[in-house]
Amino acid sequence: MNVTDVLLRSQAIYKKYEKYDSLGVTREKTDDPFTDELNMVLDKVQDLQLRADEIAAEKNRALKAALNAELRKTKATLLEQAIPLLEKMAKKGKGLTPDKVASRQAQVAELRQTIEDISDGVHSARKPQRPFGHGSPGKGGEITINATQADGRFESRDYYTHTDQTRAFQQEWAEAKSRQDQQLESIETGLGQLKEIGAAMNEELQRHDVLINEVDEKMDKVTKELQTNNMRLKGLVTKMRSTRNFVVDIVLICILLAIGLYLYK
Repeated sequence: MNVTDVLLRSQAIYKKYEKYDSLGVTREKTDDPFTDELNMVLDKVQDLQLRADEIAAEKNRALKAALNAELRKTKATLLEQAIPLLEKMAKKGKGLTPDKVASRQAQVAELRQTIEDISDGVHSARKPQRPFGHGSPGKGGEITINATQADGRFESRDYYTHTDQTRAFQQEWAEAKSRQDQQLESIETGLGQLKEIGAAMNEELQRHDVLINEVDEKMDKVTKELQTNNMRLKGLVTKMRSTRNFVVDIVLICILLAIGLYLYK
């Protein structure tokens, strides 16, 4: 990818998200700081509402949840920082009358309500409710809802009787429950057998452990006895070697004496 492709893609991305750029749209500043701050917050709220509309149309649930979380964070920032600042600035200014202050406070309250009404995945946008009361529907009058007079079928005994479909469903459910109970019983039986086999194996291993300990002790005794016997054998061999050498020496002396006597004669 060359530099031209990067620039073209950057411009395309910027055009796509240009409406979220708070610096893209600049307003002319007035002499009233409250009005300037209010206009800036209004722009942010408008961008927030556009984002909420796009998030509502998102099909990916994971992406939608992440975008709603970011939207709630932005809403909290506006409600916790921007609105309190506007409430303070509404009371300050030159030549303010009580009516002007009240008008500004009303604007701030309306703006707060607008921010709270933005749908963020947890709090959906509020819709105007129709009053309920006595009157005829469709003629601008109030509506009365009475569940007992809406339909007489709820008072009929036949309404609560089983149909062929409900009986079949109930029978199918009972059979499935019976099969499940049988399978659970077989699993319980198998687990009981496995428990007994495990206990028997544990006892057998304990007996083998005792036998292995006894074998180890006997092997230690045998090893010590072998070491003692080896020492004894070594001593006997040494004695036998010394005795044999003495006999050989005597024989050699006798042979030398015999040779000397023969030569002398």
